[in-house]
Amino acid sequence: MRGLDNYERALWNWVNVYNLDAFLQEVYYYYQGKGIWCIALSRGLNLLTVGFVIGFSTFLLGCVDYSRIRHEGITRLSEVVVDRCVSRFSGFTFLFVMLFTAFYVWRIAMFILNIFHLMDMYRFYTYLLRIPDEDIQTISWPEVVRRITAIREENPVTALSSKTTATTAKLDAHDIANRIMRQENYLIALFNKELLDLRVPLPRVLRRFITPEEGKGRILTRALEWNLRFCLMEYLFDPSGKVRKVFTKSKNRAVLIEGLRRRLVFMGILNAIFMPFIVLYLVMYSFFRYFEEYHKNPSSIGSRRYTPFAEWKFREFNELPHFFKTRLDESYPTANVYIAQFPNEKMTIVMRFVAFIAGSFAAVLLLASVLDPDLFLHFEVTPHRTVLFYLGVFGSVLAAARGMIPEEHRVFDTEMLMTEVIHHTHYMPDHWKDQLHSKKVHTEFGELFGMKVMTYVHELISVIVTPFILWFSLPDCAPAIIDFFREFTVHVDGLGYVCSFAVFDFQRHGNVKVCPDLYHDGCHFAN
Repeated sequence: MRGLDNYERALWNWVNVYNLDAFLQEVYYYYQGKGIWCIALSRGLNLLTVGFVIGFSTFLLGCVDYSRIRHEGITRLSEVVVDRCVSRFSGFTFLFVMLFTAFYVWRIAMFILNIFHLMDMYRFYTYLLRIPDEDIQTISWPEVVRRITAIREENPVTALSSKTTATTAKLDAHDIANRIMRQENYLIALFNKELLDLRVPLPRVLRRFITPEEGKGRILTRALEWNLRFCLMEYLFDPSGKVRKVFTKSKNRAVLIEGLRRRLVFMGILNAIFMPFIVLYLVMYSFFRYFEEYHKNPSSIGSRRYTPFAEWKFREFNELPHFFKTRLDESYPTANVYIAQFPNEKMTIVMRFVAFIAGSFAAVLLLASVLDPDLFLHFEVTPHRTVLFYLGVFGSVLAAARGMIPEEHRVFDTEMLMTEVIHHTHYMPDHWKDQLHSKKVHTEFGELFGMKVMTYVHELISVIVTPFILWFSLPDCAPAIIDFFREFTVHVDGLGYVCSFAVFDFQRHGNVKVCPDLYHDGCHFAN
């Protein structure tokens, strides 16, 4: 490629595409990331964030002698910092530091390698699609697809299509979405058909008490989701992104089931080994990330968001992430109002009492500080705790309690609000019909639209329980998963093997009367 100008180099890359799925995914992620500079800046700052968390955590946990802080005469940080602290680490702590350092070096190497891919995408957008970097933030994805289709028609022969029939040269919006979403479509179908057992393996009595949700569990975390992607998608697809043909033949069923079970158990063991490191990193990262948010606005502790499980249940087949995010974002205001339609009167009474007590203490301390400003910094209410400290404590408690008290003049219309939420989420189980006003629907929707703080707690707990789910719960699902891959994989000319739900065969999977405008609103198929 030496000697080629930017246009010729971009055209050469396009003509020599061997994995069209991966190429189109990179095209989409480049669009979603808003261009080369935004992507590079985001990834670079994320890399610095990881480095800061690792370095600052190491300093706080191993390089500060906290026992000397309260000694008389200690007024400077340098007096409590341990000299050559790294050399004094225990073997276990040193192992922590080395593993995190190795992980960070690997992230740096991946960042550098990805710069070359970004440059290829920059040339593709700028010189083939004629979309300069400054226009990516304002151009629509359908327009990008239209230009890709035009390029395909002008240059139909690529390294991929030259080996197949002429029909492969066709590339429309549906083909592009299917290629980008090939793996996600299988995951969407798995969650819709509830084939994955996400429950913690406990005795039935304890399970009912700790995880009272019905079915196979509705708590999904990012850690567990990543493991599912690795165990299932990396097993179903080959390195080129194509479905392995062995999954389409029933004679391979027993071997594939055993292979999937071993894969799940192996990942369970791997998660158990790295559990301490992951927990420590998550705790430190979350503390640095969320402290400022909750300190500035304590009432946000009661804010809600859709859980990862809900996102997979609401997702449409072939629905690209930015369209899905827009759809969910439109539902948030109504969903919050709907949740508040069912106030917990007992909790409201308690929070009013807590707000009164905290407000009373804060008012007295604030008034005393106004009358005598020296009290603000020097007067100790309890040993080593000044008025300033308790003003912050009582102020935070007051703000959090007020945030959990519903408005007094709220108009109640639960059915209308839930109908609007369903319009955006496209999710309504059969047993919700004629029950949108009920407390049961409110409870079930509340599990899908959970509090952020609970989602964070679930993420931390998940690091501990994920190995057990991978060891004991999910291996029992292996036969159903393998059967699903075989029964719901179809071959489409020009696309290869795809999930049958993604080709919208209404005669097999759904009812065309239910989904009259597929490409506008999307639809869920009947299980």
